[in-house]
Amino acid sequence: MDLDDILTLAETGQPSPLELARARRVARAAQGRYDQSVADGYEIIVDADLVDPLTTVVDEATRVARAAQLAKLGTITWTTGGGMSGGFGRLTWSDEMAMIFGHAPGTLRLTPERLADLVHPADVGAVRKVVRTAWDRRRPDEVTFRVIQPGGTVRHVHCHIEILTTDGAPSGIVATGADATALELARQERRRLATRSEMLCADLAALDIVTGLPTRSYLTDEVDRARRTTGGALIVVATEPTTRIPDALTDENHDQLTAEVAQHLRTVIGDGVTCGLVGPGLWGVLLAPQKEHAEAPEALAARIVDTFRRHLFSVQHKTVRLNTCAGLVLFESGVVATGFDLLIDGEHAARDARRSGTPITVLNKPMATEDRIDNCRRQVRQAVSANGFALYAQPIVDLRLNEVTRHEILLRVRNDTGDSVAPWGFLDMAERVGEILTVDKWVIDHALELIGRRAQTSHYQVNISGKSLADPGLLTYVTEAIRRHGVRPECLTFEITETTLIENRNEALAFATGIREVGCHLALDDFGTGYGALAHLKYLPVDLVKIDGVFVVDLCRSPADQAVVSKLVELCHTLGIRVAAEYVQDEETLEFLKECGVDFAQGYKTGRPEPITVSPEKAVRTIELELRLPPQHTAMG
Repeated sequence: MDLDDILTLAETGQPSPLELARARRVARAAQGRYDQSVADGYEIIVDADLVDPLTTVVDEATRVARAAQLAKLGTITWTTGGGMSGGFGRLTWSDEMAMIFGHAPGTLRLTPERLADLVHPADVGAVRKVVRTAWDRRRPDEVTFRVIQPGGTVRHVHCHIEILTTDGAPSGIVATGADATALELARQERRRLATRSEMLCADLAALDIVTGLPTRSYLTDEVDRARRTTGGALIVVATEPTTRIPDALTDENHDQLTAEVAQHLRTVIGDGVTCGLVGPGLWGVLLAPQKEHAEAPEALAARIVDTFRRHLFSVQHKTVRLNTCAGLVLFESGVVATGFDLLIDGEHAARDARRSGTPITVLNKPMATEDRIDNCRRQVRQAVSANGFALYAQPIVDLRLNEVTRHEILLRVRNDTGDSVAPWGFLDMAERVGEILTVDKWVIDHALELIGRRAQTSHYQVNISGKSLADPGLLTYVTEAIRRHGVRPECLTFEITETTLIENRNEALAFATGIREVGCHLALDDFGTGYGALAHLKYLPVDLVKIDGVFVVDLCRSPADQAVVSKLVELCHTLGIRVAAEYVQDEETLEFLKECGVDFAQGYKTGRPEPITVSPEKAVRTIELELRLPPQHTAMG
């Protein structure tokens, strides 16, 4: 059979299926020879058009259906003489399309209603809209939608919509489609990865916002990694002004001095050495195992101390000298002591150097576990017994009223020179050695004493570490303190900090329930960072949550933070819980929080912490008492 035979056959009527298959094979072979001849440069002199002879005398719907069959696509054909709303007409689909929808060919009779039932309910409206638009405009279109197969499997189908016409008027629709599940899932994955890349941001909690150096938690992890692998040396440098800094200096002045000290440390040790801020006036330097011709850890520590003692720092047009000493801890790989333990050992060694008047104290190996715990507990208990703390107040703005209606009381620790500094390193140590309850009780007693001396015309909020909730006697201690200092319970809210440290859920629930029965309220601090924070909302009778500052500090520049904050506010308000945000640094952040519906805002924009005076001042509706500062606070407090 040659090309002339094919043309003759096409004129003799309807061929059999066998003849059709043979004709297609021969036509494809002829087309291949024709293309090859053209490519080789031969002149084609046969008077014949290379077209499919099987489609020359059929209607448009059949032509589309046959083209789809050749391409292994499925078709749905709907022909109607009275428009889309003028009768049912005839609705059919090809065997390929039936299988795409999960049905065996010939097993399902189609109607418009039954076809709509096969489409995913969420996509029915979109499909109808595309079909209606194509019909009205008499223009082809395309649509991707989901179908639900009989077993419940969901597949994605992409269809091209074509409008059939009779005498210039639309008379039907042909949808040519294919299973596009793999393509659609790949597209969704590309979109997800693009969104994730846009939302992913730097870990701001890893760097101190004033110095730009790694924070205590980051350096602790680095030390822990070193002791698991290579070993090394840890230098803890303690700095404090030789004379007390005047009270006239502002927090900005303290930040300026802190940043200058950090820059000087980086200059002395070089860029290739890991260092960080580990506490108020405490700096950590992590060294890898000593290499040949490299500076020994003892020599580097001595050079740091000597350079710092000779350097004149400047603050508010005044020069400041720093009394500097260092503790050095040498450790091998695989030691039992954790990164936190080694950091504590370095701090104790630096403190010993200060007391003895020597520049450096060297520990050739980590301290024994019992000695380390005893030293930490002794330090905490001495601070509590000597009242080595101070309470500061920071205003909080009610965003609904746009006025200060609350104050948060921040705990500060007095250092050896009598200055009040941030307590985050001290409280971290107290929690690790099981002495945080002692500090909590000091804060509760002294905070309620101050509240009892002032006009109780509003509300006060006192924070308690989540670790302390495991003590079954805490509720009794709190209720006794309320009675002893004459504080009205309805004026108090107790805020639980460090919710991840809650050791006994039953005791925590008992304390929360008991506090509510007494007449006080309950709040959660650092919300959004603890692994159990959402679970706490289910069973603890919480009235207020404070979104952790890590989501607020870079809010206006981070799409991820914006998404987290807005959804947390929505969640809490749905549960009947009010929301506060800390770390508010600028007006732009404040406006965004208002738009999200946040109830309260706190940070340097709303006011910096100030020492609390006992004498009554202008009454405020709420005072909030808290035990810890966020980890980004500066070394100078």
